[in-house]
Amino acid sequence: MKIHLAWIPNSLTLGNMLLGFISLVFSSMGTASNPQPFFMAGIMILGAALCDGLDGPAARALNVTSNLGAELDSLADCVAFGVAPGFLAYRAYFSGMYVHLFGFEADAGVLVAAIFPLCAAYRLARFNVDHVPDSFSGLPSPIAGVIVALAPVFFTVLMFQSGWLKIAFAIVFVATAFLMVSTIRFSKPQAAIATHFPGIRIILLVIFLAVFIVVFKKWSVFIIIGIYIISGLVSFIIQFIQDHRY
Repeated sequence: MKIHLAWIPNSLTLGNMLLGFISLVFSSMGTASNPQPFFMAGIMILGAALCDGLDGPAARALNVTSNLGAELDSLADCVAFGVAPGFLAYRAYFSGMYVHLFGFEADAGVLVAAIFPLCAAYRLARFNVDHVPDSFSGLPSPIAGVIVALAPVFFTVLMFQSGWLKIAFAIVFVATAFLMVSTIRFSKPQAAIATHFPGIRIILLVIFLAVFIVVFKKWSVFIIIGIYIISGLVSFIIQFIQDHRY
């Protein structure tokens, strides 16, 4: 019976990978004059993040967790939150960044965009061989992928085509990639919620988040992700100071 039930979370994981692949297709169709496919590519990555957030709880609820499911999840994450965001960023923001190299014009945007899938793959491989139950080592790849996906979803692609906004996006993009492979500890939201919000508190948390989203609208997503990243950085700095105090 469990073998059959295992296809429920595995299907969600495969849905994660499928949406990542569809995101790649949309990104390949987008241009500066036709940015709508970039918007759809971002939506697909957000959908993949939703599937990724559901497959683990589904497996645990059905008691069908397995090594196969864990490995499949990492492969899907590498596509949806590594390759897809990297290709989206290249097509929408970094393509055409030519530099002269040994007498040839090389597209430096390819190298910048490639940082993301490389970091995501390394981070996921490291997670498979070394992780603890209550925290992540490095920024989780789904959150990193969502950060890139939000750019074409909430802002026009033309905003980042020139000037300081393009530079700012490139800095955020590279910093997010490096955060994935860092050793900074980020809390697992599900573990923190289970520990600090039992019973009625979880209902109050849901109400608070709903009101927060209504008040801040699209900025609520950026604020929540920003708080999550800053909390990890602050914890890292405090721990670093304590370890090197004497």
